[in-house]
Formats: sequence, structure tokens, C-alpha cells
Amino acid sequence: MNLEHLLAEEQHQLRKTIRAFTQKEIIPNVKKLESDYSLVESILQKLVDMGIQAAGHPVEYGGGGGISHMSMGIIREELSKGDVGISLAVLMNSGIILEPAVRANNKYVLDRFAPLFVTGKLAYACGAITDEAGGCDTENPLLHGAGIKTIAKLEGDEWVINGSKSWPTNGGLAEVYLTTCTTDPVAGDEGVALIYVPKDAKGLSFGKFEKKMGHKTSMNASIYYDNVRVPKEYRAAGPGIDGEMYKAALTDAQWSASTESLGIAQRAFEIVLDYTGTRKGGFKPVRQHSIVAGIIADMAIGIEMMRAGVYNLSWMLDHPEQYGSLASPEFTAKAAAVRVYCNDTAVEIINKGAELLGAVGISEDFPYEKCLRDAKISQIVLGGKQTGQYRVALGHYDLKNWA
Repeated sequence: MNLEHLLAEEQHQLRKTIRAFTQKEIIPNVKKLESDYSLVESILQKLVDMGIQAAGHPVEYGGGGGISHMSMGIIREELSKGDVGISLAVLMNSGIILEPAVRANNKYVLDRFAPLFVTGKLAYACGAITDEAGGCDTENPLLHGAGIKTIAKLEGDEWVINGSKSWPTNGGLAEVYLTTCTTDPVAGDEGVALIYVPKDAKGLSFGKFEKKMGHKTSMNASIYYDNVRVPKEYRAAGPGIDGEMYKAALTDAQWSASTESLGIAQRAFEIVLDYTGTRKGGFKPVRQHSIVAGIIADMAIGIEMMRAGVYNLSWMLDHPEQYGSLASPEFTAKAAAVRVYCNDTAVEIINKGAELLGAVGISEDFPYEKCLRDAKISQIVLGGKQTGQYRVALGHYDLKNWA
């Protein structure tokens, strides 16, 4: 990793531990994990047993007080080498969903939900962002909240929520759903509301789990809100503040997508190195041919730059006092730039590696085809590259009149 001198000894040990876990528990079982979710849950429970889930939650509830972006970046990269769906579930369940409530010091929400994640048992959390109506308009920074279609109205002491969400991670599994709503689309960012909804809320229902070509161990199911009522205190903070926290959360999401692309690309690189070192062509190992060595070098260069970007961004996210608010257009642009670069580079270099592997690279009996499938999905989630480009442009140019 770049920036080795910035890591504490515990972070060096964390990397060794998660790397060893991935090599032993995940990589030998990837095909079984993709076809049997009970095995995925057994892996996730082992990671809970290691203390990761509880570590991300407040100390006063029995947690560890939070996990830094540098440390979670290490966890996500190493786990993504084995399986990106498992890596993503660990992130979602380890405090990121309750982070807005922590920042707002919303004791009502934390008292209700934080204890669920520190018992030593696997518990799921979900960020319900993308609307079925409008899709990635929900995440489009140029729309300033006007693209959000899920509506929350305050009636007495309760929020009444109507709408639907598509493709949320852990949809149908989670104990709590942090739901992106608007109280008034015309109000723009001021109308954005982040509201916590428990799984047993009346009027809350779910669709079937989506079938995908990749990220198979990450469970996605549509969420339907039919006059769902929750206490008014379940809103993270309030007008304006929720909008800022939502922007910060989307900055975090850009970082998240870049960490998993790094892990997938690193795994693909390791497979290519192993195969081209043992496979012979022209009476010598394939990678000793200059044309192959050049392709491998390009893969290594891409991964080196990805890793530099991911951990530089992780450091910046952990030091907002130096680099500014995560909700600012400038910070969002930096995160989106890393995300777009990492996602695109992963797809590009994994495609190059496939050329070196030939038919074996697309065989379901060989581990490389999983890298091809997973890398593409990481590239298109969260509004994809194009929404990321909006974020980059917004941070550097005056795009207030664009739509």
C-alpha cells in the first residue's frame, strides 16, 4: 500500500488479519458462496465475531466508537479480493448507516437501533437511496434534491412516507432502513430528509431479491413505502442539515465504490501473474514474452495509481479539518474523480488480463470470470460514471444552470 508510514501498527495488523481470513475462508469457496446465501451469512458472522460490526458503532452502546476510512479501506480492499458482496455488507453493517444520527447526536434513533449491532450477532443495515421512479436522479447533484421521488409528510408527531426504492443493498434483510426522502421537491436541498425506518414498520414491504450477473452475494430488493409511519424523531436531523449529510454520504459512497474496484483488480492481477508464470507458450512461461510483460506492466501501473488514489482519499476523509466538508462540491469532486478512475481502470485492466488468459478467463470453473462480472457492476452503481462526471464538473466549473 502507498502511504505505509501513515498506518498505525494496528492497521498493519488489521491488513494481515483480513488478508489471511480472505485467503482461508472466502477465496476457496467463492462459487459456493455465490449459490448459497447461508454460507455468506456464516462468513459474515465470523467477521462479526472478529469485532468489525460492533467496532463501527458508538462506545456508549458497546461499540468501538467508529472505524476510520483508512482502516475500513483496508478491510474493504482485502475482502473485495475474495468477494465484493461480502465486503459491501460488512461496510453497511458496521456503522455507516447510523453515521448521520451519530453526527446529529440523535439519541432517539441511536437508542432504538445501535444496540442491535453490538450483540455479537449478525445484523443488517440498509441505505435506501435510489428511487424506482427517476432512478439515479436521486443521486444527481445538479438536481439538488429535486430528483427524489419518495415523499415524507409530517402529520402530528409522525412522518408519513410514500414511495419506492430500487436496488438497495440489504433490502429485505435489514433491521433499519435509512431512507432518502423529500418533504418538498421544490425546496431543493432544504427538502431532503433522511429518515430511519425499522423493518417492522406498518406499510413497509419488499420485492424479490434481484438476480445479477455479479455481486451475487450482495442482496438487493426493492422497498415499498405505503403510508409508512414513524416517529418524527426518526429523522436524522432537520431541514438543511439532512441535505448536507446526504451530500456527505454520497461522497462516502464514491470512496466505497473505489475501494471495491481496487480489491477486485488486485485479485485479477494475482490470478494473471500466477497463470502466466506457469502457462507456457513458445517453450517458455507466457509472461516472459515482451508483449505479455507489457500488458502485465499496464495492469500493475493501473493498480498502483488506484491504490494511491484510494488511500489518499481515505486520509482526506479522515481529516476534514484540513480538507473541508465532505458535503462541499470540491470534496465531492475529489471523491468522484477517484471513484470514476478506479472503476474505469479496474474494468480496463481486467479486460486486458482476460486477453492473456484466453478461454480459461471466461470459464466458470476458473476464478477470473468473477472479476470480470464484479468489476462492471462496481462501475455502474450509484448513478454510474456519468453521475460521477457531474460531480467532478460541479466541483470545478459553474454548472448551476445545467440539468
